[in-house]
Amino acid sequence: MEKKFKEKIKTNLFLGKKLKFAGIFLSIVLIFILFTPSLISAGDNSQVQAFVSRFYQLCLNRQPDSAGLNSWVADLVTGKKTGSDVAKGFIFSKEFIDKNYDNATFVTILYRAFFDREPDSTGFNSWVERLNKGATRQSVVDGFVTSKEFIDLCAMYAIVPYPGYKGSFSASVVSAGGGMISGSASGFSSGNKVNFIIWGDDSGMGRPGGRVSGRTDMNIFVHLNLDTKKAILVPIPRDTWTNIPGKGSKTKINGAHAMGGNALAEATFEQFTGIPIDFYVITDFDGFIPLINYLGGVTVRVEENIADGFSGCYLNAGTHTLNGEQALALCRARKGRSLYGGGAYARETQAAMLLIDLLMQKKSLVNSGNLAGFLNGLSQFVWSNISLEQASRILPVLLSMNYGDVSIQKFKSWPQTFGKASAVGYNEAEKNAFFANIAAQ
Repeated sequence: MEKKFKEKIKTNLFLGKKLKFAGIFLSIVLIFILFTPSLISAGDNSQVQAFVSRFYQLCLNRQPDSAGLNSWVADLVTGKKTGSDVAKGFIFSKEFIDKNYDNATFVTILYRAFFDREPDSTGFNSWVERLNKGATRQSVVDGFVTSKEFIDLCAMYAIVPYPGYKGSFSASVVSAGGGMISGSASGFSSGNKVNFIIWGDDSGMGRPGGRVSGRTDMNIFVHLNLDTKKAILVPIPRDTWTNIPGKGSKTKINGAHAMGGNALAEATFEQFTGIPIDFYVITDFDGFIPLINYLGGVTVRVEENIADGFSGCYLNAGTHTLNGEQALALCRARKGRSLYGGGAYARETQAAMLLIDLLMQKKSLVNSGNLAGFLNGLSQFVWSNISLEQASRILPVLLSMNYGDVSIQKFKSWPQTFGKASAVGYNEAEKNAFFANIAAQ
Protein backbone atom coordinates (compact mmCIF):
# COMPACT_ATOMS: atom_id res chain seq x y z
CA MET A 1 0.00 0.00 0.00
CA GLU A 2 2.83 2.42 0.92
CA LYS A 3 4.66 1.68 -2.34
CA LYS A 4 1.53 2.29 -4.40
CA PHE A 5 0.93 5.56 -2.54
CA LYS A 6 4.44 6.82 -3.37
CA GLU A 7 4.16 5.75 -6.99
CA LYS A 8 0.83 7.54 -7.34
CA ILE A 9 2.29 10.79 -5.99
CA LYS A 10 5.34 10.64 -8.25
CA THR A 11 3.26 9.88 -11.30
CA ASN A 12 1.03 12.86 -10.70
CA LEU A 13 3.95 15.26 -10.37
CA PHE A 14 4.77 15.32 -14.09
CA LEU A 15 4.17 18.75 -15.60
CA GLY A 16 0.65 19.21 -16.91
CA LYS A 17 -0.77 16.17 -15.07
CA LYS A 18 -3.63 16.44 -12.64
CA LEU A 19 -3.43 15.85 -8.92
CA LYS A 20 -6.88 14.52 -8.24
CA PHE A 21 -7.15 15.20 -4.57
CA ALA A 22 -5.10 18.18 -3.31
CA GLY A 23 -7.59 20.91 -4.10
CA ILE A 24 -10.31 19.46 -1.92
CA PHE A 25 -8.82 21.08 1.19
CA LEU A 26 -8.97 24.51 -0.32
CA SER A 27 -12.60 23.92 -1.17
CA ILE A 28 -13.27 23.11 2.46
CA VAL A 29 -11.36 26.20 3.65
CA LEU A 30 -13.64 28.23 1.45
CA ILE A 31 -16.67 26.40 2.80
CA PHE A 32 -15.61 27.57 6.27
CA ILE A 33 -15.42 31.11 4.97
CA LEU A 34 -18.44 31.07 2.72
CA PHE A 35 -21.19 29.33 4.63
CA THR A 36 -24.15 31.45 5.51
CA PRO A 37 -26.04 31.53 8.84
CA SER A 38 -29.26 30.26 7.30
CA LEU A 39 -27.93 26.73 7.66
CA ILE A 40 -27.83 26.80 11.46
CA SER A 41 -30.17 24.33 13.10
CA ALA A 42 -30.65 23.76 16.81
CA GLY A 43 -29.98 20.40 18.37
CA ASP A 44 -27.24 19.13 16.05
CA ASN A 45 -24.84 16.99 18.11
CA SER A 46 -21.75 18.03 16.15
CA GLN A 47 -22.67 21.64 16.71
CA VAL A 48 -22.92 21.03 20.46
CA GLN A 49 -19.63 19.10 20.38
CA ALA A 50 -17.92 22.14 18.85
CA PHE A 51 -19.29 24.35 21.64
CA VAL A 52 -17.97 22.04 24.36
CA SER A 53 -14.66 21.39 22.59
CA ARG A 54 -13.76 25.08 22.57
CA PHE A 55 -13.85 25.13 26.41
CA TYR A 56 -11.50 22.15 26.56
CA GLN A 57 -9.12 23.99 24.25
CA LEU A 58 -9.38 27.50 25.72
CA CYS A 59 -9.74 26.66 29.42
CA LEU A 60 -7.87 23.38 29.85
CA ASN A 61 -5.50 23.82 26.90
CA ARG A 62 -6.11 20.31 25.57
CA GLN A 63 -8.29 18.31 23.23
CA PRO A 64 -11.44 16.80 24.78
CA ASP A 65 -11.47 13.28 26.12
CA SER A 66 -14.31 11.26 24.66
CA ALA A 67 -15.99 10.43 27.97
CA GLY A 68 -16.08 14.02 29.17
CA LEU A 69 -17.13 15.37 25.79
CA ASN A 70 -19.96 12.87 25.43
CA SER A 71 -21.23 13.61 28.93
CA TRP A 72 -21.37 17.37 28.40
CA VAL A 73 -22.95 16.98 24.96
CA ALA A 74 -25.63 14.62 26.27
CA ASP A 75 -26.55 17.03 29.06
CA LEU A 76 -26.81 19.96 26.63
CA VAL A 77 -28.83 18.04 24.06
CA THR A 78 -31.31 16.79 26.67
CA GLY A 79 -31.62 20.22 28.28
CA LYS A 80 -30.10 19.18 31.61
CA LYS A 81 -27.37 21.76 31.21
CA THR A 82 -27.08 25.24 29.66
CA GLY A 83 -24.16 27.12 28.18
CA SER A 84 -23.33 28.73 31.51
CA ASP A 85 -23.31 25.31 33.21
CA VAL A 86 -20.69 24.15 30.75
CA ALA A 87 -18.61 27.31 31.11
CA LYS A 88 -18.69 27.18 34.91
CA GLY A 89 -18.03 23.46 34.88
CA PHE A 90 -14.72 24.03 33.15
CA ILE A 91 -13.68 27.18 35.03
CA PHE A 92 -14.37 25.65 38.43
CA SER A 93 -13.08 22.18 37.61
CA LYS A 94 -10.18 20.79 39.61
CA GLU A 95 -8.12 20.56 36.45
CA PHE A 96 -8.49 24.29 35.81
CA ILE A 97 -8.12 25.34 39.46
CA ASP A 98 -4.93 23.30 39.77
CA LYS A 99 -3.35 25.47 37.06
CA ASN A 100 -3.34 28.26 39.68
CA TYR A 101 -3.64 31.13 37.22
CA ASP A 102 -3.20 34.68 38.50
CA ASN A 103 -6.08 37.15 38.21
CA ALA A 104 -4.90 38.70 34.95
CA THR A 105 -4.54 35.34 33.24
CA PHE A 106 -7.86 34.19 34.66
CA VAL A 107 -9.71 37.18 33.20
CA THR A 108 -7.94 36.80 29.86
CA ILE A 109 -9.11 33.19 29.62
CA LEU A 110 -12.68 34.27 30.43
CA TYR A 111 -12.65 36.76 27.55
CA ARG A 112 -11.35 34.15 25.11
CA ALA A 113 -13.62 31.32 26.24
CA PHE A 114 -16.80 33.25 27.03
CA PHE A 115 -16.59 36.15 24.52
CA ASP A 116 -14.43 34.61 21.76
CA ARG A 117 -12.08 37.60 21.71
CA GLU A 118 -9.08 39.20 23.36
CA PRO A 119 -9.88 41.48 26.33
CA ASP A 120 -10.36 45.20 25.82
CA SER A 121 -8.21 47.26 28.19
CA THR A 122 -11.08 49.00 29.99
CA GLY A 123 -13.05 45.86 30.77
CA PHE A 124 -9.93 43.84 31.53
CA ASN A 125 -8.58 46.39 34.02
CA SER A 126 -11.96 46.70 35.70
CA TRP A 127 -12.38 42.95 36.24
CA VAL A 128 -8.78 42.45 37.43
CA GLU A 129 -9.04 45.38 39.84
CA ARG A 130 -12.28 43.93 41.21
CA LEU A 131 -10.58 40.58 41.84
CA ASN A 132 -7.52 42.21 43.37
CA LYS A 133 -9.79 44.03 45.83
CA GLY A 134 -11.35 40.79 47.03
CA ALA A 135 -14.20 39.95 44.66
CA THR A 136 -14.69 36.21 44.20
CA ARG A 137 -14.03 34.51 40.92
CA GLN A 138 -17.57 33.12 41.13
CA SER A 139 -18.98 36.66 41.01
CA VAL A 140 -16.83 37.55 38.00
CA VAL A 141 -17.88 34.43 36.12
CA ASP A 142 -21.52 35.20 36.91
CA GLY A 143 -21.02 38.59 35.25
CA PHE A 144 -19.58 36.98 32.14
CA VAL A 145 -22.22 34.26 31.64
CA THR A 146 -25.14 36.70 31.87
CA SER A 147 -23.59 39.21 29.47
CA LYS A 148 -24.85 39.85 25.95
CA GLU A 149 -21.57 38.65 24.47
CA PHE A 150 -21.90 35.25 26.10
CA ILE A 151 -25.54 35.03 25.00
CA ASP A 152 -24.41 35.82 21.45
CA LEU A 153 -21.71 33.14 21.65
CA CYS A 154 -24.27 30.54 22.72
CA ALA A 155 -26.57 31.71 19.92
CA MET A 156 -23.91 30.79 17.39
CA TYR A 157 -24.36 27.18 18.51
CA ALA A 158 -28.12 27.40 19.16
CA ILE A 159 -27.58 26.69 22.88
CA VAL A 160 -29.58 28.13 25.82
CA PRO A 161 -27.11 30.47 27.57
CA TYR A 162 -28.25 30.13 31.20
CA PRO A 163 -31.18 28.74 33.24
CA GLY A 164 -34.32 30.86 32.97
CA TYR A 165 -33.21 32.67 29.80
CA LYS A 166 -36.33 33.73 27.86
CA GLY A 167 -34.82 35.21 24.70
CA SER A 168 -33.94 33.60 21.38
CA PHE A 169 -31.11 31.11 21.33
CA SER A 170 -30.80 30.47 17.61
CA ALA A 171 -28.19 32.19 15.49
CA SER A 172 -29.47 34.73 13.04
CA VAL A 173 -26.35 36.78 12.35
CA VAL A 174 -22.80 35.66 11.70
CA SER A 175 -20.01 37.98 12.70
CA ALA A 176 -17.66 38.73 9.86
CA GLY A 177 -14.70 38.56 12.24
CA GLY A 178 -13.71 42.21 11.94
CA GLY A 179 -14.45 42.52 8.26
CA MET A 180 -13.18 39.16 7.12
CA ILE A 181 -16.19 38.69 4.85
CA SER A 182 -16.38 42.13 3.37
CA GLY A 183 -17.48 41.86 -0.25
CA SER A 184 -20.66 43.33 -1.71
CA ALA A 185 -20.76 41.73 -5.18
CA SER A 186 -23.93 39.88 -6.14
CA GLY A 187 -22.59 37.55 -8.82
CA PHE A 188 -19.54 36.47 -10.78
CA SER A 189 -17.80 38.08 -13.75
CA SER A 190 -18.04 34.94 -15.87
CA GLY A 191 -21.60 33.96 -15.05
CA ASN A 192 -21.68 30.46 -13.58
CA LYS A 193 -17.90 30.18 -13.66
CA VAL A 194 -16.21 31.43 -10.50
CA ASN A 195 -12.54 32.50 -10.46
CA PHE A 196 -10.67 33.46 -7.31
CA ILE A 197 -7.17 33.57 -5.87
CA ILE A 198 -5.78 32.12 -2.63
CA TRP A 199 -2.71 33.87 -1.21
CA GLY A 200 -0.26 32.92 1.50
CA ASP A 201 1.31 36.22 2.57
CA ASP A 202 4.98 36.30 3.58
CA SER A 203 4.33 38.40 6.68
CA GLY A 204 3.83 37.85 10.38
CA MET A 205 6.19 36.51 13.05
CA GLY A 206 7.72 39.99 13.26
CA ARG A 207 7.89 40.51 9.49
CA PRO A 208 6.15 43.56 8.01
CA GLY A 209 3.09 43.34 5.80
CA GLY A 210 0.39 41.86 7.94
CA ARG A 211 -1.87 40.65 5.12
CA VAL A 212 -1.86 44.22 3.85
CA SER A 213 1.39 44.67 1.96
CA GLY A 214 3.49 41.53 2.33
CA ARG A 215 4.64 39.39 -0.58
CA THR A 216 2.32 36.58 -1.65
CA ASP A 217 4.67 33.60 -1.57
CA MET A 218 1.84 31.12 -2.09
CA ASN A 219 -0.50 31.83 -5.00
CA ILE A 220 -3.22 29.42 -6.07
CA PHE A 221 -5.69 30.38 -8.78
CA VAL A 222 -9.03 28.54 -8.55
CA HIS A 223 -11.57 28.04 -11.33
CA LEU A 224 -14.96 26.64 -10.26
CA ASN A 225 -17.72 25.77 -12.74
CA LEU A 226 -21.07 25.88 -10.96
CA ASP A 227 -22.78 23.96 -13.77
CA THR A 228 -20.36 21.04 -14.16
CA LYS A 229 -19.47 21.15 -10.43
CA LYS A 230 -15.78 20.82 -11.23
CA ALA A 231 -12.88 22.85 -9.88
CA ILE A 232 -9.33 23.40 -11.13
CA LEU A 233 -6.51 24.77 -8.99
CA VAL A 234 -3.42 26.31 -10.59
CA PRO A 235 -0.37 27.02 -8.38
CA ILE A 236 1.45 30.11 -9.69
CA PRO A 237 5.09 30.17 -8.47
CA ARG A 238 5.94 33.17 -6.32
CA ASP A 239 8.94 34.10 -8.51
CA THR A 240 6.98 34.11 -11.77
CA TRP A 241 8.34 36.97 -13.91
CA THR A 242 5.57 39.26 -15.12
CA ASN A 243 4.30 42.81 -15.55
CA ILE A 244 2.78 44.63 -12.57
CA PRO A 245 0.08 47.03 -13.82
CA GLY A 246 1.30 50.62 -13.69
CA LYS A 247 4.77 49.70 -12.41
CA GLY A 248 6.74 49.69 -15.67
CA SER A 249 9.39 46.96 -15.92
CA LYS A 250 8.73 43.33 -15.11
CA THR A 251 9.33 41.81 -11.69
CA LYS A 252 8.32 38.78 -9.61
CA ILE A 253 4.58 38.29 -9.31
CA ASN A 254 4.66 37.99 -5.51
CA GLY A 255 5.80 41.62 -5.32
CA ALA A 256 2.47 43.00 -6.53
CA HIS A 257 0.87 42.64 -3.12
CA ALA A 258 3.85 44.30 -1.42
CA MET A 259 3.62 47.23 -3.87
CA GLY A 260 -0.10 47.85 -3.78
CA GLY A 261 -1.93 45.49 -1.44
CA ASN A 262 -4.89 43.34 -2.38
CA ALA A 263 -6.15 45.58 -5.19
CA LEU A 264 -2.89 45.65 -7.14
CA ALA A 265 -2.25 41.97 -6.52
CA GLU A 266 -5.70 41.09 -7.81
CA ALA A 267 -5.18 43.23 -10.90
CA THR A 268 -1.79 41.60 -11.51
CA PHE A 269 -3.14 38.06 -11.38
CA GLU A 270 -6.05 39.03 -13.60
CA GLN A 271 -3.60 40.37 -16.17
CA PHE A 272 -1.35 37.33 -15.88
CA THR A 273 -4.15 34.78 -16.27
CA GLY A 274 -6.34 36.82 -18.60
CA ILE A 275 -9.32 35.89 -16.39
CA PRO A 276 -11.42 38.22 -14.18
CA ILE A 277 -10.96 37.35 -10.49
CA ASP A 278 -14.12 37.49 -8.37
CA PHE A 279 -12.55 37.51 -4.90
CA TYR A 280 -9.45 36.60 -2.90
CA VAL A 281 -8.68 34.58 0.24
CA ILE A 282 -5.53 35.39 2.21
CA THR A 283 -3.63 34.40 5.37
CA ASP A 284 -0.07 34.80 6.70
CA PHE A 285 2.34 33.26 9.21
CA ASP A 286 0.44 34.76 12.13
CA GLY A 287 -2.77 33.28 10.73
CA PHE A 288 -1.50 29.88 9.64
CA ILE A 289 0.25 28.91 12.87
CA PRO A 290 -2.73 29.48 15.22
CA LEU A 291 -5.08 27.97 12.64
CA ILE A 292 -3.24 24.66 12.85
CA ASN A 293 -3.10 24.87 16.64
CA TYR A 294 -6.78 25.83 16.80
CA LEU A 295 -7.59 22.63 14.91
CA GLY A 296 -5.44 20.52 17.22
CA GLY A 297 -2.39 20.02 15.00
CA VAL A 298 -2.04 17.84 11.93
CA THR A 299 -0.51 14.43 11.22
CA VAL A 300 1.46 14.30 7.97
CA ARG A 301 3.46 11.84 5.93
CA VAL A 302 6.86 13.07 4.75
CA GLU A 303 8.39 11.18 1.83
CA GLU A 304 12.03 12.31 2.18
CA ASN A 305 14.41 13.48 4.89
CA ILE A 306 14.22 17.26 5.30
CA ALA A 307 16.86 19.45 6.93
CA ASP A 308 16.14 23.08 6.08
CA GLY A 309 17.78 25.60 8.37
CA PHE A 310 16.01 28.50 6.67
CA SER A 311 12.50 27.28 7.47
CA GLY A 312 13.52 25.43 10.62
CA CYS A 313 12.15 22.13 9.32
CA TYR A 314 14.05 19.01 10.40
CA LEU A 315 12.06 15.86 9.73
CA ASN A 316 12.97 12.35 8.68
CA ALA A 317 10.86 10.47 6.19
CA GLY A 318 7.85 9.03 7.97
CA THR A 319 4.69 10.06 9.79
CA HIS A 320 4.73 13.08 12.11
CA THR A 321 2.17 15.00 14.17
CA LEU A 322 2.91 18.70 13.86
CA ASN A 323 1.83 21.83 15.70
CA GLY A 324 1.37 25.18 13.96
CA GLU A 325 5.01 26.25 13.96
CA GLN A 326 6.18 22.85 12.71
CA ALA A 327 3.52 22.77 10.01
CA LEU A 328 4.54 26.22 8.77
CA ALA A 329 8.19 25.17 8.70
CA LEU A 330 7.31 22.13 6.61
CA CYS A 331 5.27 24.23 4.18
CA ARG A 332 8.19 26.62 3.76
CA ALA A 333 10.94 23.98 3.45
CA ARG A 334 12.67 24.05 0.06
CA LYS A 335 16.40 23.71 0.77
CA GLY A 336 17.83 20.35 -0.20
CA ARG A 337 14.51 19.03 -1.47
CA SER A 338 14.60 16.44 -4.26
CA LEU A 339 11.04 15.13 -4.67
CA TYR A 340 8.15 16.89 -6.43
CA GLY A 341 10.46 18.91 -8.67
CA GLY A 342 12.70 20.11 -5.83
CA GLY A 343 13.07 23.58 -4.34
CA ALA A 344 10.03 25.82 -4.40
CA TYR A 345 8.08 23.31 -6.49
CA ALA A 346 8.60 20.75 -3.71
CA ARG A 347 7.44 23.26 -1.14
CA GLU A 348 4.18 23.89 -3.02
CA THR A 349 3.48 20.17 -3.33
CA GLN A 350 4.38 19.43 0.29
CA ALA A 351 2.08 22.21 1.45
CA ALA A 352 -0.76 20.78 -0.61
CA MET A 353 -0.16 17.33 0.90
CA LEU A 354 -0.25 18.81 4.41
CA LEU A 355 -3.51 20.57 3.64
CA ILE A 356 -5.00 17.30 2.42
CA ASP A 357 -4.07 15.67 5.72
CA LEU A 358 -5.58 18.60 7.60
CA LEU A 359 -8.84 18.22 5.74
CA MET A 360 -9.06 14.46 6.16
CA GLN A 361 -8.39 14.67 9.88
CA LYS A 362 -10.52 17.73 10.71
CA LYS A 363 -13.45 17.76 8.29
CA SER A 364 -15.68 16.02 10.83
CA LEU A 365 -15.44 19.14 13.02
CA VAL A 366 -17.72 21.14 10.73
CA ASN A 367 -21.21 20.57 9.37
CA SER A 368 -24.30 22.54 8.47
CA GLY A 369 -25.24 22.85 12.13
CA ASN A 370 -22.09 24.41 13.59
CA LEU A 371 -20.83 26.53 10.72
CA ALA A 372 -21.51 29.91 12.30
CA GLY A 373 -19.37 29.12 15.33
CA PHE A 374 -16.70 27.49 13.23
CA LEU A 375 -16.67 30.47 10.88
CA ASN A 376 -16.22 32.91 13.74
CA GLY A 377 -13.31 30.85 15.01
CA LEU A 378 -11.57 30.67 11.66
CA SER A 379 -12.19 34.33 10.90
CA GLN A 380 -9.22 35.10 13.15
CA PHE A 381 -6.91 33.40 10.68
CA VAL A 382 -8.29 33.85 7.14
CA TRP A 383 -9.41 37.01 5.34
CA SER A 384 -11.64 37.26 2.25
CA ASN A 385 -13.60 39.87 0.29
CA ILE A 386 -16.26 37.43 -0.85
CA SER A 387 -19.86 38.51 -0.28
CA LEU A 388 -22.41 36.34 1.48
CA GLU A 389 -24.56 36.41 -1.65
CA GLN A 390 -21.69 34.99 -3.69
CA ALA A 391 -21.05 32.45 -0.96
CA SER A 392 -24.63 31.22 -0.99
CA ARG A 393 -24.33 30.45 -4.71
CA ILE A 394 -21.04 28.58 -4.31
CA LEU A 395 -21.99 26.58 -1.23
CA PRO A 396 -24.18 23.85 -2.80
CA VAL A 397 -21.52 23.09 -5.41
CA LEU A 398 -18.71 22.83 -2.86
CA LEU A 399 -20.81 20.52 -0.72
CA SER A 400 -21.49 18.22 -3.68
CA MET A 401 -17.84 17.77 -4.70
CA ASN A 402 -15.89 14.53 -4.43
CA TYR A 403 -12.18 13.85 -4.93
CA GLY A 404 -12.53 13.41 -8.67
CA ASP A 405 -14.24 16.77 -9.07
CA VAL A 406 -11.13 18.77 -8.14
CA SER A 407 -7.77 18.76 -9.93
CA ILE A 408 -4.50 20.67 -9.85
CA GLN A 409 -3.05 21.72 -13.19
CA LYS A 410 0.23 23.53 -13.85
CA PHE A 411 1.44 25.65 -16.73
CA LYS A 412 4.97 24.88 -17.93
CA SER A 413 7.57 26.99 -16.12
CA TRP A 414 11.24 26.84 -15.22
CA PRO A 415 13.93 28.67 -13.20
CA GLN A 416 15.41 31.51 -15.26
CA THR A 417 17.61 34.55 -14.72
CA PHE A 418 16.30 37.96 -15.82
CA GLY A 419 19.15 40.43 -15.53
CA LYS A 420 20.36 39.92 -11.98
CA ALA A 421 17.06 38.41 -10.79
CA SER A 422 16.59 34.67 -10.30
CA ALA A 423 12.98 34.08 -11.21
CA VAL A 424 10.58 31.70 -12.98
CA GLY A 425 10.16 31.89 -16.74
CA TYR A 426 7.60 30.49 -19.16
CA ASN A 427 6.47 30.76 -22.76
CA GLU A 428 3.94 33.59 -22.96
CA ALA A 429 1.86 32.06 -25.75
CA GLU A 430 1.74 28.65 -24.07
CA LYS A 431 0.82 30.22 -20.74
CA ASN A 432 -1.98 32.24 -22.33
CA ALA A 433 -3.34 29.17 -24.11
CA PHE A 434 -3.20 27.21 -20.85
CA PHE A 435 -5.33 29.75 -18.96
CA ALA A 436 -7.71 30.17 -21.90
CA ASN A 437 -8.31 26.44 -21.73
CA ILE A 438 -8.88 26.66 -17.96
CA ALA A 439 -11.43 29.45 -18.42
CA ALA A 440 -13.31 27.42 -20.99
CA GLN A 441 -13.81 24.45 -18.66
